Amino acid sequence: MVKTHKSPLKRFMSEQWAAALIGNILLFLILAVSQPAFLQATNIMNILCQCSLFGIMAIGMTFVISTGGIDISVGMNALFTMALMYRLNSYGIFPVWAIFLIVLVVGCLVGLLNGFMASVLNFPDMIATLATMSILRGAAYLLLDNSQKFVDAPLRVIGNSKLFQLVPTPTVLMVIMTVIGILVLRYSRFGRYVLAVGGSKNSAVFSGLNVTRIRIGAYVICGVCAALGGIVYAGRIGSIAPNSCMGYEFTVITAVVLGGTKMSGGKSSIVGSALGCVFLYLIENAMTMLDISSYYQVFARAVMMLCAIAIDTATTMRNNASVIRERRARFLQIQ
Repeated sequence: MVKTHKSPLKRFMSEQWAAALIGNILLFLILAVSQPAFLQATNIMNILCQCSLFGIMAIGMTFVISTGGIDISVGMNALFTMALMYRLNSYGIFPVWAIFLIVLVVGCLVGLLNGFMASVLNFPDMIATLATMSILRGAAYLLLDNSQKFVDAPLRVIGNSKLFQLVPTPTVLMVIMTVIGILVLRYSRFGRYVLAVGGSKNSAVFSGLNVTRIRIGAYVICGVCAALGGIVYAGRIGSIAPNSCMGYEFTVITAVVLGGTKMSGGKSSIVGSALGCVFLYLIENAMTMLDISSYYQVFARAVMMLCAIAIDTATTMRNNASVIRERRARFLQIQ
């Protein structure tokens, strides 16, 4: 049997993140030509900082969606993280590193709760995480006394600093988390198990995989990434409002799907999720520079989410039709 080798171009186009990369390049070039102010260093740094928060959260969401689940509590998880940071710091007895560690552990516990409800109690993922979202929102309101609070300088060290006075720390953190996500999802046993569960839960069970433990692990990763996103947000913005992070979960999900991760699970791309965040914020930055109302920006984000889901659904239907045709052809050959 002669093995056929794909050309470099075909190999590149077969990558799930290829479309997201091409979209980013084309949009970047269009903005660079049409808006000279777009290429200013301050604007580029602003885009990198903005998408870093969602990039970190999207990495965790990629693991959950790869198992066939979904987590709509990530936005309120980030808000609760910020509120808890503020309250712990107000006591004046915890060092900054201890506050960061505590909120990351709490984020882990939130993910554990979501995973327990979705995997052990067999609640629908949407309902389980919706309940968690409501609980976290209420808890955040209580910690903030339902009013805007300002973050002290020590707590802003991660979100408001630059590495070597050049690259924003959130961007560096997003790159590090992206590399870790790639290594875990593509090259570790746990990552292969995550994709196996998303591909077919029944097949994973018959193969002897502990599906419950794997799904809980994915939710825990998502919870930690959401908490880390909250730390970045608090440092970058410098204040916490009760309505902060509203709707962030939909932005994160949109970025993940735009990056090539299938909503049904089984196929995913960490790089694609990060590129999806960049793409969304390139569009938002362009609309801001054109002085388009923020209401239209929300509308555009919703349209992007619908388009991403439509593309994912169409791709799934096309692949299913291709599989059916192949099986029919084999059956006819046997006959």
